[in-house]
Amino acid sequence: MKHRKAPPPWQRTLKLAAVASAAGVLIGSGGTTLALWNTGIDFSAQSHSGYEYFAAGTPGATKTAVDGQVTVPIGTDTAATLKEQRAVAIAFETQSVSQGNTGLRYQIAEPDWGDNIFGAASTTLFRVSSAAACTVDAAPSADAQPVSTPVGATYSASAEPVVEHWCLVAVVDEFSDEGAFDNSVQATAKDPADVTVDATDEWHAEVTTVLDPAKEPAHQLTVSYETFRP
Repeated sequence: MKHRKAPPPWQRTLKLAAVASAAGVLIGSGGTTLALWNTGIDFSAQSHSGYEYFAAGTPGATKTAVDGQVTVPIGTDTAATLKEQRAVAIAFETQSVSQGNTGLRYQIAEPDWGDNIFGAASTTLFRVSSAAACTVDAAPSADAQPVSTPVGATYSASAEPVVEHWCLVAVVDEFSDEGAFDNSVQATAKDPADVTVDATDEWHAEVTTVLDPAKEPAHQLTVSYETFRP
């Protein structure tokens, strides 16, 4: 007997929401007003017909938001790459659906990177055209901000998610416990024949960091979304 392939999570979510909508249920927008777009309006008090869906994560491993929020984990393997290559690029995406006359917008927050490998790096978060465009050499636009409005508040009945791609680039110039050291010693003495003898010794040492990727604390980006009306 043939087994039907299970639909992706966002389709299952939309189907359930569509049933609720057909039964005359109004689905709340949820979420709270976020600082980067604060207009003084409490969107949590609004309701709308239709349905919404939001997910985020690395390509092929997105997670559906719960209570207006979803996290994108950053594994210890990326810390190992950052230590070895001094730079790493992490690609992830968002998927957004909002039907009716309700828009959807979101913002991304970086974590406290701590004092291990990521804590020694400078990080930049910006939009890219595709996952393949997320490289350590990619450059953000001058006005790049970790916010987006993928779905406007004009009427829409589309159930197809709007996919946006993001890139987090981390670069380490130098770890605090590493460096290069040069030293030399010069000595002067007289041999048994009363001849002055000079001797010089020099050496060079490279000290590498002892920071361990296996001890990197768990990091995650936090993506928060909300819906809004015109």
